[in-house]
Amino acid sequence: MKSLFSRPLGQVVLAALILSAPQMSFAFDLKAPFELENALTLPGGVRNPRFRMITFGVEDKFNDLGVPMPLAQRLNKQVTWGDLINAQKTDADKASIQGVLADPGSDISDSSSNGSPGSTTGEVNTFAQIMLPIFAMGITENFTAAVAVPIVKVDISAATGFAKTEDGQKFIDAACATNPEKCNDAADKLNNAINQKLATNGYEPIQSETINSVGDARLVGKYRAYKDSLQSLAVRGELTLPTGIAPNADKAVDVPTGDGQWDVGFGLIYDRSLTQDLHVNLFGSYVAQLPDQLQKRLPVGLGDTISGTKELLNRDLGDIVSTGTSFGYVFPSLGLNLGAGYSFQFVNATRYQDGELASSETYRWLEAEAPIQALHSATLAAGFSTIEWFKQKRFVLPFQANIAWSLPLAGRNVTDNSTLAGELVLFF
Repeated sequence: MKSLFSRPLGQVVLAALILSAPQMSFAFDLKAPFELENALTLPGGVRNPRFRMITFGVEDKFNDLGVPMPLAQRLNKQVTWGDLINAQKTDADKASIQGVLADPGSDISDSSSNGSPGSTTGEVNTFAQIMLPIFAMGITENFTAAVAVPIVKVDISAATGFAKTEDGQKFIDAACATNPEKCNDAADKLNNAINQKLATNGYEPIQSETINSVGDARLVGKYRAYKDSLQSLAVRGELTLPTGIAPNADKAVDVPTGDGQWDVGFGLIYDRSLTQDLHVNLFGSYVAQLPDQLQKRLPVGLGDTISGTKELLNRDLGDIVSTGTSFGYVFPSLGLNLGAGYSFQFVNATRYQDGELASSETYRWLEAEAPIQALHSATLAAGFSTIEWFKQKRFVLPFQANIAWSLPLAGRNVTDNSTLAGELVLFF
């Protein structure tokens, strides 16, 4: 008996790193499912605690054309002298830079806002572990209810730097020659260009950290509407509660463990036995992510989300459509089962209602940061069960141990990382 919980991990806990040069933020993405669907329900009165551990790293992301790209690629951004000047907190610091650039002796070829002292660089590595305790119970022979509250741990290793051009080095040399006491300060203005810009706009700095929190809790009900000797059909409903950490507009590297709003979902699951030990499954689901309000930074341009302006906006996350199929084979004498499945998931683009602090175009720029997502993925699963042995009084305790590996095959605007899940299942 597999778990009731087959919604993509990104909809339960978190998803992926989305880098907006030079800003970095985590947002919810689709994830490859970490189990195979089924139409099974628990016998009436049977209680079913499950303990699942899910692990994955985040390294690459499919772009809008479906090409995998390194997550940190968007950190590599050329910086103009105008960017460096605007990133300073005080007028005195701005004037200090402008004075060096205006000095004929500095020999900087282009001190205008179109010149460049160099490019920002960065590296971000993440590793997530999710402990997902689930408690299910058979209310009747045909209806099972369950609740799950994920516990999330994410380790983030983040570092930023700066690759100087020849003019960037000339700027440092000129500052050192003019005022040796300011020599280190001039170098720091370049090497810490990203965090200077963030601090000027009221963000927290980019730094390594570990996030520990609960995620969004889910309530699930599954009703088996039909069953005969060869086939069965089940209807599943779900409700997601915003119990996790919502997105934070002040964090440069944001790791929300929830998306901050309520979800309501509905799905159909069809199982058919091809032989006594081989079965096939088809499923489809629709999840409505209900509108909410969220504080957001208003972009200053398309693709430039670093901004000192925040506004509480009405948000409507795109709804999620999922469909797929799987095959499973059982070895009754060994207590083993093997399975393989394919799934397709699609999420509409996020929409924001126009606010009062900017033009309509600004809110369209904000929507461009959360476009349509699509993901094709494969899942391989294996399990060991003592249930049949327990029924035959050959084993003292009914339990299952399952493992699943999910792999993205192709996608659009989602992360390209596999997921490994292990699970212990008890019955009493």
